[in-house]
Amino acid sequence: MGELTTKFIRYQPKENHPDWELLFLEAKELASDIAGNIPPKHALQGSLLEKRKIKVINKTLKNFRINKQKMSRQDHNFMPLFYIWTMTNNCNFNCSYCSDHRGNIYPDLYKQGLKKNLSTREGKKLIEIMKESSAIYYCGGEPTLRKDLPDLLEHSTSFDMFNMINTNGSIICDLLLKPGYRLFLHQMDVIIVSLDSLDLNKLAQIYQVNRKTAEKTLRNIITLSILRNHVPFKLVANTVINSDNIEDTFDILDWCNDLGITFSPVSANLGNQPDWELIKNNDYRRLVSLIIERAEQGYPMIASRKALERLLRGTGFYCFPVVFDHIDHDGCLYWPCKAYKKATKVNVLHYGSATEVHRAAGDLVDPTYFHGNDPHQCQGQCAWMQNCVTDMYVRGLTQGILMSGLIKEIRGLLK
Repeated sequence: MGELTTKFIRYQPKENHPDWELLFLEAKELASDIAGNIPPKHALQGSLLEKRKIKVINKTLKNFRINKQKMSRQDHNFMPLFYIWTMTNNCNFNCSYCSDHRGNIYPDLYKQGLKKNLSTREGKKLIEIMKESSAIYYCGGEPTLRKDLPDLLEHSTSFDMFNMINTNGSIICDLLLKPGYRLFLHQMDVIIVSLDSLDLNKLAQIYQVNRKTAEKTLRNIITLSILRNHVPFKLVANTVINSDNIEDTFDILDWCNDLGITFSPVSANLGNQPDWELIKNNDYRRLVSLIIERAEQGYPMIASRKALERLLRGTGFYCFPVVFDHIDHDGCLYWPCKAYKKATKVNVLHYGSATEVHRAAGDLVDPTYFHGNDPHQCQGQCAWMQNCVTDMYVRGLTQGILMSGLIKEIRGLLK
């Protein structure tokens, strides 16, 4: 299972941080139990020569050629690179920074009655319709609360999709002990876990859970890190930076770098705008400089130095929102952008393919040059990773896949 060590190099434990020796011991025992429940990796798994990843790359290149032709015609109704599926509004956390990109909090939406999720059959139909995309991003709310998650993951894998999930990490290791989750780590390419402080009291306060649950989340991240020695997948810690956790983020950065966990930082957004006061904060600027420095040094990051710089400073990128599709719990696509208050909702299940969905949606609202401050544009400057990805992708369409650095970004995600 690989050797564990709490001999940190950069990270320095502080008051209210966990007893790492004890937590690592618990994680090692749990990882051993989970490893006994799942088959070992197969030949070439985790490499770019893995059969499914080759098919993902081929699909991505095919859609890239289609979108390059569209771009040359000034048609921004692209074939989606990936789609984000908000599987449920339900969540067992109530994070202080929670946002559905429209100013709402997921668990509040669930309590207000927006809880009719797609059935398993409908979820599988959604995957079949969207299979022209290269990847699916399972999220919520909390996606691991859906009991049919393994069945849906099996379905997207069967269509040679690249699978990603965003989770709070609180119950994932409990699930991995269950028979239905035997293949989960083989099929889930990227697991992104929220991590916003290493101070257990503060983490519990941010998530509005008890200290024991906050500590369990950290233990589960360590457990997943150990399990990468058994089955290769990318483990990512995602930190939403705000004025209250800047110093905490320094600790998380050091901790992730020491453990080889991919770090994914994003600054908090206020509606469809970055928190400009945060971005002007000197401590935040110092943090951003260190993150970029670590990226240059080769520590695992969710994106390249250039992409991180644009993202964390909220400038230098232009969003092309339909490079990815944001599909809600009811199967409806927010078009052209979920953060746009006047977005049109299109029921994806009424169509036979992603091409048909985009054609119908494009007839309702033209997404060409939708980002901007003119009356017919979005009026936003969202600094989420997805928005930055759209800029990188279109740079590839206009500058070439090699010159733009897009191939490097894609390789980094697939590895």
